[in-house]
Amino acid sequence: MESGAAVMMTWSKAGVIAEALGSIGIVFTLFYSVWSFKTTLRDAYYAEIDRVYFELLKIGLERPELLTYPTSPTSPASPDPAKASQYGAYAFMVWNFVETIFDRCQGWSKRRLRETWYPIIASENALHRAWFELPDNRRRFKQRFVRFIEKRYPVAGGARSAAVDGEWRSAPTSLG
Repeated sequence: MESGAAVMMTWSKAGVIAEALGSIGIVFTLFYSVWSFKTTLRDAYYAEIDRVYFELLKIGLERPELLTYPTSPTSPASPDPAKASQYGAYAFMVWNFVETIFDRCQGWSKRRLRETWYPIIASENALHRAWFELPDNRRRFKQRFVRFIEKRYPVAGGARSAAVDGEWRSAPTSLG
């Protein structure tokens, strides 16, 4: 009879071990599911950002004058108010996109996203900074973003003060 009790005890221990392993397996599966979901979400975010930027680039290819619009103190003002308005709308779309990138790149775990997109921010900043420097345009963005641009991409010389004083009249100040 004792051997029957020993067998039952062994099966009971095996059952406890199996339940523990099953519970551990469920926890690992849960963690894997969360990791997989986060990875899929991150990839979807990246794909969406990439798609939006592609659309902005496509507009620039279709309308190259939007990339070379006169926006410096030494370039002549555009004689065509419609072109100024079109550039204002395009520049706002670009800067709005750049602000979205900035927002999505926040956090210690977003290093890879920053490595990918901060060069794009630098490139768009170089093209459209004059528009951004106009006070009416800067007000459209969060102060945290404006401080980031000022700190990471400082304007050389007195360009900032010239824009603040309103001397860059060739750049449009509004969408319409």
